[in-house]
Amino acid sequence: MLTVRKVGSIIEKLKEMLEEYLKKTKPKYYPPVENLLDLVYEHYTENNSIAPENTVAGKAAKEKEKELETWLRGLPRMDEMVEDYGIDISLWEKIMDQQGSVCCAWEKTAFEEGMKVGIRLMMEAMK
Repeated sequence: MLTVRKVGSIIEKLKEMLEEYLKKTKPKYYPPVENLLDLVYEHYTENNSIAPENTVAGKAAKEKEKELETWLRGLPRMDEMVEDYGIDISLWEKIMDQQGSVCCAWEKTAFEEGMKVGIRLMMEAMK
C-alpha cells in the first residue's frame, strides 16, 4: 500500500516518475521561445490581466515616453522622412520604434533574471 509523507510514499513515487520523465523528454519550444524562462515570459506578457498603462510604473513609463518624444521632435531635422518597412515615416518616429525595441529587450532580461533569482531562493529555502 502506498502512503503519504513517508519514505516510499505515493508522493515520492510520483516525484521520481516526474523527474525521470523530464530527464528523458526534451522540450519542444517555438520561436522566439528558446528556453523555459522565455516561455514563462511569453505567457506573462500575453496573458497579464493588468494592462501596463493602468499601473503606477506603466503610467510613469508613458510619461517618460511622451517626454522623449517631445524632446526628439524639438531636435533639428527630426521632421525628415525615413523609410521604415516600405513606408516613409518621420525620423523621430523611427527612433521611438528603436527605443521601444530596446526597452522590451531589457524588460525581458529583467523578468528572466528575476525569475532565476526566485528559483535560486526557493532552492536554497528547500535545502
